[in-house]
Amino acid sequence: MSGKTKGWAVLGRWVAIIGGLVGATAAAADDLARAYALALDQDPTWVEAQARYAEVLADQELARAGYHPVLTLAGRATANHREVDGEFFGLDNLNRDDDFEALSYAIALRQPLLRLDRWRARDVAALRSGAALARLHAAESDLMLRVAEAYFAALDAEQDLEVFRAELQAIAERADQIREQTRLELATRAGQSEADAQRELAQARLLRARQALDTSRAELALLTGQLATGLARVPLSRALPPVEPANQQDWVEQARSSNPMLVAARLESEVAGRQVDVQRAARWPTVDLIAQREYLDNSGGVTGAREDSEDLIGLELRLSLFDGGEARARTSAAMARYQQALARQARALRQAEFDALRAYSALELGQAQIEALQAARGATYDAVEATEGGVFAGTRTAVDLVQSLRERFDAERALSRAIHAYLLNSLRLQAAAGTLGVDDLMAVNRLLSD
Repeated sequence: MSGKTKGWAVLGRWVAIIGGLVGATAAAADDLARAYALALDQDPTWVEAQARYAEVLADQELARAGYHPVLTLAGRATANHREVDGEFFGLDNLNRDDDFEALSYAIALRQPLLRLDRWRARDVAALRSGAALARLHAAESDLMLRVAEAYFAALDAEQDLEVFRAELQAIAERADQIREQTRLELATRAGQSEADAQRELAQARLLRARQALDTSRAELALLTGQLATGLARVPLSRALPPVEPANQQDWVEQARSSNPMLVAARLESEVAGRQVDVQRAARWPTVDLIAQREYLDNSGGVTGAREDSEDLIGLELRLSLFDGGEARARTSAAMARYQQALARQARALRQAEFDALRAYSALELGQAQIEALQAARGATYDAVEATEGGVFAGTRTAVDLVQSLRERFDAERALSRAIHAYLLNSLRLQAAAGTLGVDDLMAVNRLLSD
């Protein structure tokens, strides 16, 4: 398969992915798969990345064209008026004017035989195509992460709204009970005031949650082009996949070899190095095979009506003797760009290692945090039951019960956010290692439920 065919096959793969994802989720609620399918079609950053890759493929064809034959055709049909007064090709005292038509054409073939700079530029174009493909893969991973981050941010906001709504309902019901108990002189005015204050605070939290949900949904719509509602979520009791391999250094080594941004930086530094050779090769002589035919048909003129034709074939040698220092300046600029590319490669290596280390550490911490929050969540349910019993027995106050309810809701929120963060960090780790693909995103999607 040629480089061009392979390149367009890569772009065509996204069309199949979009169709498959949309078809698989058309009848389902808004979930991660559907959001990603929409983003593949709607996200401007991803569309720009695809167009940039297509541009590099076209540049590669342009570089190949530098060694292809060039065939040109030129023709003229003119009406002429010529005046001659004086000597003309050995004829003295010639005084003549004439009107005539002329028809001419020329066809020329040029085949480069020795163009060392173009030959090296063709190799550079192939390397640049590989770097562009790596950047396209990086853009794909980035799109997956941006969709997942926006999706889980919207899901967090959606669940926050539900939690705050349930919290307000529970606090409001308890405040109404205290109000009734105060009326029956079974509770104090201070207890009623405290309960009313808690209800107003809960109402304020609910309003902020609504605003946060609207904002997060709008941010997801920036990627998908559609406003999502009713997102599928991860059940709090769902078992999460472990980190495999469970060795931080293995992930770092994988990132050093396969991180797409690092792969692109390595290829781009090699491209920059080869560009130095291209500029040096531009000083070398060039040899072209040339063939040409010229034809002229004059209907008149000083020399009279005539037909001329000329055919030639041969080799053409060109050597630049002095260019004002242009070649040297171009070579120096190419060397400076090569040093810049090496610096970017070093930075990309450090960034890949850092991203892998950070994501793996976050996963380890997230796993422990989820286990702790699951235990805390169960404890808060027990605490609410115990506080309710204490209120009934008169050993605890209504304020204590409101606080217990809030702690239960906070534990629910914290656990949900920890699960989402764990899944996001698993995707970030695979992205840093250069192994993130659509199958990995779909594996996370399968953890969701309507």
